[in-house]
Amino acid sequence: MGGTYFDDDQEIGPEGLALLRKVLADIFRKEAGVSSTDEQLGLAKELVALFKSGFRTEEELKAMVLRGTFAASES
Repeated sequence: MGGTYFDDDQEIGPEGLALLRKVLADIFRKEAGVSSTDEQLGLAKELVALFKSGFRTEEELKAMVLRGTFAASES
């Protein structure tokens, strides 16, 4: 897990946003038809929170989200 932590008022830069967008697109493509719009919005919020907590790689973000959100919705 990488170094910098954000406070809630700090902006996420273009590279961070691009990473979050890619992770979201990959997860939505993989889980097509599994989630509702509300679940997708929740996932986006969860990804931002994880990013702000210090998770900075695509692999870390995907692993954290797939352990939680979609794993729970498939039960």
